[in-house]
Amino acid sequence: MTTKQDTFDLVVIGCGAGGLSAALGFIEEAGQRGRTPTVAIIERSTKAERGGATRWSWVNVMVDPDGTVDAGIVERVLDSDPAFDREYFATLRELGGDSVKWMQANGVTVTHTPPPFAMESNYGAVEGGGLSLVDAFAARIEAHPGTTFLYETEALRLTQDEQGRIVGVVVRGADGLTRNVGAGAVVLASGGFEGNYQLLTQYVGPRAGEIRPVAPGLRHNLGDGLRMATEVGGSTAGQFDMLHVELVDPRSTKPDPGVFGAPYGIMVNRAGERFIDEGSRTFEGINEYLAWTVWRDHGNLAYFVYDADAAALPGFEFLNQTDVAPYESATIEGLGAAMGVDATRFAATVEAFNAAVSDGEFDQSKKDGKRTSGLTIEKSNWAMPIRTAPFCALPASAAVTFCFGGVRTDTRARVVTGSGTPIPHLYAAGVVTGVWYQEYPGALSVLRSVTFGRIAGREAAGRLPN
Repeated sequence: MTTKQDTFDLVVIGCGAGGLSAALGFIEEAGQRGRTPTVAIIERSTKAERGGATRWSWVNVMVDPDGTVDAGIVERVLDSDPAFDREYFATLRELGGDSVKWMQANGVTVTHTPPPFAMESNYGAVEGGGLSLVDAFAARIEAHPGTTFLYETEALRLTQDEQGRIVGVVVRGADGLTRNVGAGAVVLASGGFEGNYQLLTQYVGPRAGEIRPVAPGLRHNLGDGLRMATEVGGSTAGQFDMLHVELVDPRSTKPDPGVFGAPYGIMVNRAGERFIDEGSRTFEGINEYLAWTVWRDHGNLAYFVYDADAAALPGFEFLNQTDVAPYESATIEGLGAAMGVDATRFAATVEAFNAAVSDGEFDQSKKDGKRTSGLTIEKSNWAMPIRTAPFCALPASAAVTFCFGGVRTDTRARVVTGSGTPIPHLYAAGVVTGVWYQEYPGALSVLRSVTFGRIAGREAAGRLPN
């Protein structure tokens, strides 16, 4: 829906988990204050594609059934780099459980069914994934009479009054014409710069163009929020030369054709040789580092190799979501030839691996200690010989899910300057905000987007005149 209205109580830039949570939180808080506020949500995509990266996400949330965020995993990650904002994550731990309850109260179903595979934590999962969250939140926002969605509209720059308050956004519509949309407050929730290869090359490196977006919605993430915030003096946070990446099948054109099965087989490079301990962590724990290594050190192409025994594991298809058939052969040499690697060297790699597998009971549901012995690179868990035909392999390349670097905010979701001073009436939530260094532990991205999006909405509502 479009409108000729030019001024709103709140303008939200972006229609993913962070932006929708901000709009919904704002409407709820304003309603409790007896107000019926006006809200505009600016979205680059069409209505049919709305939701950004959230639309395509699995949406796991690191919250136990009792509503507790796994403090152990968060602390492990925080201890990895002193640059982490401990106050931010303390807020997330405190409010994460309440955020899940709020999601449920607004039409999102979160379950805690244990998966068949070992996981880093007892995560909750959103039924229907990110699309169900986008649809549920958007439906509630659309039911509010003061809401306007401006689709196929790009945000160009923020406007300020003479004292530096943010008072609006200049936008360009599908007709190419620009106009100013006035705002009592603005929330930036436009994602990172995952779809902007100029910025990826600038920050990540000259080969960043090899890292494709994991899902279609990311092509709209061009770094608008980062650009607009820094233009008005906003600071940055997070590691700009690092991305959250995952392995995907480069042959596939479907969204998120993830290849996550590495712990239950072996990974080889173009030379047909292993290069990593595939059993060092659970499938979601290792995938980011593995994908980054494949891109950084192996020309962004490796192969996940497995046999019929691995393919028969319960839930195996969940881990490997490509829609393209694997390379397959009745022999290891034939598989190597199908993959296009040195078949003799590859066969020697598999033979050495099989000979090194120790006795012990295999258990996919936990780190089982079933390992290899005598290899240059050992496998520390889930080591099974590759011996039962058909033998299979999936090619795997790195794809970007989100950026680590972005806009700096405080625990009230306010965009701040380099000295920590909040920029009046400007907030940010979701991937546009930078918080990650060294690694992303999984199951926190949507949770933090919802938590701080809701905070941003409530904070902005608190500025409404009585």
